[in-house]
Amino acid sequence: MMNIKFFKYIFILMFCNFLFSKEYNITGYTFDVDTKKPIKNINVYIDNKDIGTTTDKDGYFNLSLKNFSDKKINLNIQIIGYESKVIKIDLTKNWIDLDKIYLKNQLIELAPVQIHSHANKSSQISDVVVEGKDLNENLKGTLATTLSNHPNIGINSFGVVTSKPALRGFSGDRFLLTKEGTETGDLSQSSIDHVITLDMSEVNQIEIIRGPRSLIYGPNAIGGVINTTLAGNPKTRVDKFSTKMTLGSEQFTKNDLILHSFGPTYNQGLFGNLLFYIPFNNNQINLSINNRTYGNQTSPIGILENTNSFTENYKVGVTHYNIDNYVNFNFEKFIMNYGIPPTPSGHTTGIDIPLYKNSLEFNYHKDISIINFTELNVKLSYIDYQHSEVIPGQGSFHVSLAKKTQNLKIEFSAENLLIGFKRSFKKFIPDGFYLTPITKEYDLSLYGFYETKTRIENLDFLGSFRLGYHSINPDQYDYNDPNANLITYDNFGNIIGLVKDRKFENISFSFGIRKQMDEFQFNSWLMHTMRSPRVEELYSDGPHLATYAFEIGNPNLKAEKIYGMENSISYNSNLLDFSLVTFYNYSPYYFQMTKDGICDDAWQWDPNSGLGHPCPGVDWIDWGSAPLGWLYEYSAKGNEVVIKGFEIDLGYDFGNFELQYNLSYVHGDNKTLKMPLSYIHPMKEILEFNFNKKSMDYKLRFSKIHKQNRLGEFETYTPGVNLTDFIVSYSYMSHSITMQINNIFNEVHYNHLSRIKNITPELGTNIHFIYKVFI
Repeated sequence: MMNIKFFKYIFILMFCNFLFSKEYNITGYTFDVDTKKPIKNINVYIDNKDIGTTTDKDGYFNLSLKNFSDKKINLNIQIIGYESKVIKIDLTKNWIDLDKIYLKNQLIELAPVQIHSHANKSSQISDVVVEGKDLNENLKGTLATTLSNHPNIGINSFGVVTSKPALRGFSGDRFLLTKEGTETGDLSQSSIDHVITLDMSEVNQIEIIRGPRSLIYGPNAIGGVINTTLAGNPKTRVDKFSTKMTLGSEQFTKNDLILHSFGPTYNQGLFGNLLFYIPFNNNQINLSINNRTYGNQTSPIGILENTNSFTENYKVGVTHYNIDNYVNFNFEKFIMNYGIPPTPSGHTTGIDIPLYKNSLEFNYHKDISIINFTELNVKLSYIDYQHSEVIPGQGSFHVSLAKKTQNLKIEFSAENLLIGFKRSFKKFIPDGFYLTPITKEYDLSLYGFYETKTRIENLDFLGSFRLGYHSINPDQYDYNDPNANLITYDNFGNIIGLVKDRKFENISFSFGIRKQMDEFQFNSWLMHTMRSPRVEELYSDGPHLATYAFEIGNPNLKAEKIYGMENSISYNSNLLDFSLVTFYNYSPYYFQMTKDGICDDAWQWDPNSGLGHPCPGVDWIDWGSAPLGWLYEYSAKGNEVVIKGFEIDLGYDFGNFELQYNLSYVHGDNKTLKMPLSYIHPMKEILEFNFNKKSMDYKLRFSKIHKQNRLGEFETYTPGVNLTDFIVSYSYMSHSITMQINNIFNEVHYNHLSRIKNITPELGTNIHFIYKVFI
C-alpha cells in the first residue's frame, strides 16, 4: 500500500513539473542587409544563461528552451564583421518565429584573439562608450573635441590643440584621465595651456565611467573617469603578420581675413598612424608610428597666429604569451611642439612650447583561482615628462617644467570583485623664472570594488572604497642652487615660514543600487571623494606667460571634499531608448586658481600707444612681469560650492533610419561668494538623424549651444549658437572611410570655457577625412 502511495506522489510531482516548466522554441533566419544573402555560423544566445545555438548555411536557427521559467529574455545575435543585435522577447507562446533578421556590416578594426580578458561588466546608465563607427564619426584632433557631442561635456581650451574636456562642470583633477587604466603622466590637468599627451589616431575606444566603479582608477573621480583603450594593447593577439593604418586630414575655413598681418590664409591638418602586429612562436611585437601636423587655428573672422603644432609618437611593445599568463614590455616616445597665441595682457608674440615624454611600462597578467579571484594584474611604469615655454626669437626658455613619475599597481580581480594596491612617486622639477620649488610626492592607495545581487527586491548592490596616504615635500626653488629653499627655520630648528611638508590621509567611498524591471532600469548611487591640492596650488609663485598669469599658491590649503549623488532611469526596447539622469554635488571646500581682479579696459588698450596702463598701481596685477611689464595675479581659493544638473537622452529606431536627441545642463553656485560658479559650460541640445543604406551611413546633426549668462567672478557673457554638421561614412569588411563637415554654415560662435574667447571665436566650417584599414 505504501509503495502505491509513493509512486502516486512521484507521478503527481512529475505531472506538476510538466505543467509549470514549459518548453519554448525560438526560430528565425539571418541575412546580410545589403546582399540579402543568408549568414551562417552566427552565435545566437540568451543573456546571462548558458543557452545558445548557431545558424546553419541557410542562416536558420532553432533555439530550444527546456524547463525554462523566465517570462522575458534578451536574445543576442553576434558574429564578427556585423553589428550585434539584441532582441527582447516575451515568452507568451511556446513557438516564437522571428522570421527574417537583417544584420548590418561592421568594420573589422581587428580580428584578434582577446587574451585573458575578464573586464568588469558593471556599468551605470550615465556611462558612455565611444568606439567603432561612433568614434570614427566624431574623431578629431583632441580628446575634448572628439567627445564634445556627448551630454554635459565642455571644452576647456587655450586654442584647439590644448583642448581638454570638462565633465559636468568638473575639470582639472576632479575627474581622471587614463590610458589603459594608467594616468597619462603629463601636466595636462595642472594648467589650461598644457596639452594631453595622447594621439587620437591610436585610440580604439573611449569610456566614461561613473559611480562606484570609478574609484578603482583614483580618489578624485567625482566627475567620472575618461579611460582610453589603444591599438596595440597586449590583450590583443593575432595569428599572422598584420597591419592597421589610419590616415586623415582636416581642412578649415579658407578666409582672406586674418587677425594679424602675416601667416597663411587657412589651416590644413594631416595625421597618420601605422601599427604592425608581428607574431612569432608564443610572442608578439607591436610597432606603432604616429605623426600629426596642424597649421594655425582659423575661425570665420580669420587666423589666430602661433597656434600651429607638430606631433610625433613612436611605440614598441613586446609580449610573451603562456597558457594562463602573459608578460609585456612597452616603450613610448612622444614629441610635440605647439604654440600659445599672443595677447596684450601677456606676450605680444605668443609662446612656443616644445615637449617630450618617454614612457617605460611592464605588465604581468595571470589567470588564478584564489578565494573568489580569477585574475592577477601587475603594472609597473616610469614616465619622464618635460616641456619648456619659450618666447619666440629669444632662444632659451623662460620656464621649464618636468615631472618624473613611478607607478606600481597590483590588482586581484574577478568579474564583479576587485582589490588593488598602488604606490606612486612623483618629482616635480621647475626651472627658469618660476619660483615653485622642486617637490617630491609619495602616494599609497588601497582600493576595492564589489557588486552583488541582494535578496531585497532582487537589487544589485555596488560598493567601492579607496584609502590613500599622500605626502608632499617641497625642496629648493632654484634648480641651480640647492640652498634656495622656501622652507625656513629658526635657531631651534622650527619651521617659521608658510611653506612646509604636507601630509594628507584621504578616504573616498561610494555605494549604490541598480534594479532591472523588464525594459526599465533604475540606478542610484552616493559618493564621497577627497583630493589633495596639487603642487602648483600649494607653492606656485611666479609668472606663467603661457596662461597670461602670475600664479600664487596657498600652502595652507586643506584637502578638498566633495559629496555626490546620482539618480537615473532608463527604458530600452527594440524601437525606443530613453534615459533621464540627475546629479547633485556639494563641496564645503572647493578650490580654484582664479583672478584676483580684472581691468575691463585692458583689452582695448594699445601698449604701443604711449598711454599708460588703464589700471595703474592696483594690487591684483604683478607689475614688472612679462614683456609688457604686467600680468594678472591668480591665487588658489577655497569656497563652498554646489554643482547639479541633468541629462536627457532619447532614441528611436525606424529600421534604416534612427533619431537621437539629448539635452544636458549643469548649474553651479559659489555659496561663499553668493554668485554663480566660474567655468561652467552652458546648456546643450543635440538632435541627430541617422540613415543607413547598404554600407553607407549618413548623419545630419543639429546642435544648439545656449547662451551662458550665469557668470562667475570676472567672467564675461557668451552668446548662444546653432550649429549644423553632416557626416557620411562607408565601411566594408576591413576598410572604413569617414567624412565630417562641421559648422556647415560657418557660424561665428564662442566657447564659454575658452580662455581666449576675447581674442578669437571657435572654428568655422571644417572638414575631417579619415580612412582606416586592417590588412
